[in-house]
Amino acid sequence: MSTSWRLDLPEGWVAWQPGSPDIAAIQAAATTGRRAARTLARRVAVAEKEAPLLPGQVHQIGVRVADPGSGQVSASMFLTQWARPTQDGKQRGARRHLTAVEERGADPSRSYQYREASIEQVPAGQLVLRNEVWRPRRRLGWHVTLETTIFPRETDVMFELTVNSRYGELQPELMAEISLMAHSFRLHAPT
Repeated sequence: MSTSWRLDLPEGWVAWQPGSPDIAAIQAAATTGRRAARTLARRVAVAEKEAPLLPGQVHQIGVRVADPGSGQVSASMFLTQWARPTQDGKQRGARRHLTAVEERGADPSRSYQYREASIEQVPAGQLVLRNEVWRPRRRLGWHVTLETTIFPRETDVMFELTVNSRYGELQPELMAEISLMAHSFRLHAPT
């Protein structure tokens, strides 16, 4: 059974389904020259290799093209789906997921500038947002990890929209963009 969903992308983002035959056309449309398209192609190839390592079914991969003239990418995005885990005979909802995220604690290999988890309401249902600005210990350069786990109403699945960037200063912009994506997410019942 195929899941039907919709997700709006902010300006500057390009997205595709894993293994899409349209990747070359997407790269060409997102850039303004051959050299830029080659640069973007390298980042797209990395994102394609990362997708099979993610848990669940990957529905969409995306990159934020910072500069169409150079093909430089400032963030990546993945939308995955999987069945909701059960605990004590009950399906995990947003509250239980938030508790699990909080219990996981901080990654000891990272130094954090900012770290928070919260629940929000979006048109599709509830979501848990994990918002982190971090760097590897003993290294410079802040990274951003934003993860929204969406629990659509009256379903036994959950969707995770993750945005990653090696540019910590982009956190406010990326928060606004992932919020737009999460609020636009719609799940349609199979016909």
